[in-house]
Amino acid sequence: METSDFLSLYRSGRKEFPSIDLSGANLCNVDLHKVNLSWARLYKANLADAKLTRANLVGADLSGADLKGADLHRANLRKANLKGADLRRADLRDSDLRGADLSWAYLQGAELEGAIMLDTKLHKAVWKTGN
Repeated sequence: METSDFLSLYRSGRKEFPSIDLSGANLCNVDLHKVNLSWARLYKANLADAKLTRANLVGADLSGADLKGADLHRANLRKANLKGADLRRADLRDSDLRGADLSWAYLQGAELEGAIMLDTKLHKAVWKTGN
């Protein structure tokens, strides 16, 4: 599905997009509140400053995605692949990251208060500038 078609459907009220392929899509600054992108392919997508509050991203492939400044407050990211994702200054408060893979992810300035991180993989995750 083309990014423009996806956005048009979302804006018309559709919230369910499980397993959609939006790899490389430019979704910068887009409001996707409560969207269901479970098991979606968002490899290297640009989601910088996107509003993904309460989004369902269970099992989504967000590897290499740009999520700088994204609002993921209360998002469900269980088993999501966030390897190498840029989550600098992202709001992950109260999000569910159980079983997610954040290996090599950039987490400088990310807000994680209340996030559930049981079995979350953090191998070589970057927390501070200069790591």
